Amino acid sequence: MRASIKVFGRCTVALTIGLALVCLGSPFFSADCASESSHDAASLNQRGLDLLHKKDYEQAITSFREALRIQPEYWDALDNLGKALEAVGKDAEAIADLDKAIAIAPEKAAAYADKGMALFHERKYEEAAASYRQAIEHHKDFSEAQNGLGASLLQLGKKDEAIAAFRSSIISNPRNADALGNLGAALLAEDRAAEALPFLRKAYSLRSDWPDVLENYAAALDQDGQTNEAIAAYNKLAGKHPDQPAPWAHLGYLYYKSKRYNQAVSAFEKSLALKQDQPDVLLALGVAQADQGKFDDAIRSYEKCVVLKPDDANVRFNYGNALFNTGKYQDSATQYREAVRLNPSLAHAHYNLGVTLLRLSDGKSAQSEFAEAHRLDPSLNPPTK
Repeated sequence: MRASIKVFGRCTVALTIGLALVCLGSPFFSADCASESSHDAASLNQRGLDLLHKKDYEQAITSFREALRIQPEYWDALDNLGKALEAVGKDAEAIADLDKAIAIAPEKAAAYADKGMALFHERKYEEAAASYRQAIEHHKDFSEAQNGLGASLLQLGKKDEAIAAFRSSIISNPRNADALGNLGAALLAEDRAAEALPFLRKAYSLRSDWPDVLENYAAALDQDGQTNEAIAAYNKLAGKHPDQPAPWAHLGYLYYKSKRYNQAVSAFEKSLALKQDQPDVLLALGVAQADQGKFDDAIRSYEKCVVLKPDDANVRFNYGNALFNTGKYQDSATQYREAVRLNPSLAHAHYNLGVTLLRLSDGKSAQSEFAEAHRLDPSLNPPTK
């Protein structure tokens, strides 16, 4: 009986825009002891910076606020306070402090970029894009702001403009891993895997600890037909994150595509052990088991899949195939009938139902199914025997 698989025909692209923006801010400004800033305020600002680098955000916020109590118009402390507030998700407060920084020194680009990131986190993408553009107006080669602009434009559906912004960011700083990863992800989402690969490869070389880059790199390799390289990349991802079901599921698909069914089954089972309610992975597991000739195992997988996805004709069709191959013709006919009820245009389901009905000695009904299968797909002709 003819089997099919419709699980990961296209790997889902994991866009890393949000993660990229976490790392987007301009480098923290060092404490600048300008003539109007007291030594104490500058020391507190520097202490806040040290705490920021250690990711002790709450203490950093306290230190910056103490500096501002001493020197309320201390630009560095206001800008850095905005960064620290962003880091703990207090974006509205961050925007208020960054607006103060902008009012004090409207010519400085960094506060506009930091405000853009806070607005992005609040999903105010139009305003975020405008703030990033202001940053770029004051500093034309501001790579982080160009990357943030690209991220905002992508969220607004302006894909071509976003891609152009990411490219500008990379021209400004060829080692901006966030922009490289985001450009690769954006191109991959547009089915431009061959173009995406060099950017994702470089992003991964710079940020091997960033799982989204490796995931997109693996997906691009798969889309570009580099199956063995994609398998190697997903194996790395699974090794780095063995508790995540998605890399194992993608590995299963790639092993299946390579007709390495034992490895496909093993990978699908690992994915399901981590997350049971994955009907597409259960379907893929069943198909791989059936291709191994392990029809009883396949039936058990399809039974679980039907519970999770009762209205999927493809599940019913493959379930019917496995039942047929174990001689359970009545049950097989039931599943094929359900498949054609759910999707009347599924020609092979009509055809396989016809074959099953012949086994059940219902020739008249079988001929009707063969006729419908042939109408839908003229290459399907009734069996001669």
